[in-house]
Amino acid sequence: MRDTALARARHELSPIRHGESPLRVYALDLGPTQLEPPQPPGWAHLVTVRAGVVAVRHAGRQTLVVPGRGLWIPAGDRYTLDLRTRCRLRILYCAAPTASACGPGPVTVSPLLEELLERAMHRGYLDPVKPRDSRLLAVIADEVAALPAAGDAHALVLPRDPLLLASVERALASAEAPPAIAALAAAVHLSMRTFERRFKAETGRSPSAWFRHARLIEAMAALAAGASVTEAGLACGYASLSAFIAAYRAAFGTTPGRSSISG
Repeated sequence: MRDTALARARHELSPIRHGESPLRVYALDLGPTQLEPPQPPGWAHLVTVRAGVVAVRHAGRQTLVVPGRGLWIPAGDRYTLDLRTRCRLRILYCAAPTASACGPGPVTVSPLLEELLERAMHRGYLDPVKPRDSRLLAVIADEVAALPAAGDAHALVLPRDPLLLASVERALASAEAPPAIAALAAAVHLSMRTFERRFKAETGRSPSAWFRHARLIEAMAALAAGASVTEAGLACGYASLSAFIAAYRAAFGTTPGRSSISG
């Protein structure tokens, strides 16, 4: 089913031609998996989810996308998706001239835009010549032009060095929270001081601070997937619920209880 949908999208999303619709919606509902959606030249992308949690790898960052938040990706940039839960994935493809006013990065997706994407998905191809489709295209374009930036709290800057990146990915896949920084340094044959210096130079955070934020982002994903606050806190290494709530509020400006409700 997934491969059929991907093949259809790749066929339909050819480079934009004169007179064609400048906006198209690609929708996929499926369980946890990793994939690279169609990324033809000339189209910018707004990655959103109607339900579920997806981590987007783009431009040296990993950004968590949950309902109500999206990631704007300029035309020509490559990205991959890691669906952490069952997702109702919605990607809006915008022809480059339509998308020129938008900057890259996380954005807040309004309930109106979410509903507009659903309507466009159910209607299929939006023909600019048809009055009804033309009006829908105009409203979607207006909403896209007004997308507010959402900040980078949901994002992690990834190390550029392949060895450092491999050590990070191993640590994130491990049940140990937080990981032993000395062991990570030894695994890539660096002294702990050199490892910490290079890591901070590439990510903007010390290894300890980076992994703390990574675990909090994982907790956000768990909350959006339906975990309780206690389950999310324990899973990311906090023995004290009050300490988890305080760290979560400091990182994201809201409590984990509100995230579990809104996500």
